Amino acid sequence: MKKGTFFVAIVLLLIFSGCVSAPPPQETPTPTAIPIRTTPTPAISTPTALTPSPSATPSVPPAINVTSYPQSVNSDTNFTIKWEVSGGAPGNTSTAVLWGYKNGGTNISDYPKASKSQTGRTPAVFSADLKVPAGGNFYLRIHAVVDGVDIYSNEYQITIIPPPQGGGGGGY
Repeated sequence: MKKGTFFVAIVLLLIFSGCVSAPPPQETPTPTAIPIRTTPTPAISTPTALTPSPSATPSVPPAINVTSYPQSVNSDTNFTIKWEVSGGAPGNTSTAVLWGYKNGGTNISDYPKASKSQTGRTPAVFSADLKVPAGGNFYLRIHAVVDGVDIYSNEYQITIIPPPQGGGGGGY
């Protein structure tokens, strides 16, 4: 009897579970297309050559690159310093060496002397001959005007080698 009761219980369970209905499937809304306004494409005309305007040319920031200078020089002698001014819109530039006998850092008024002003078209290479005094240190910076803007190089120091002090002839 136990097998029969078990069989009846399973059959009743199957009948009741089949009678229970599943929840109705939920409807998912169908997306509605958004109207898109289109503009007709104009007819393509014959290509023409474009001439870039001068204001459209890209510009490189102006810069000064000191290319040659001595670290030390003998007193009362001339030496040459060379530099390049580049960048900015292609055009004229003016430049000079500012110099003095004390460290000026960013204070341009600490360089009381200047070489002869030179002009050229960027990029351009310049040079100046300067005469140093009898001793001490010599400080310089290059100044240039590019696109109407003043630019300056870093400061450079040149050691002046004093002349040998007398004596020491040691003749026989």
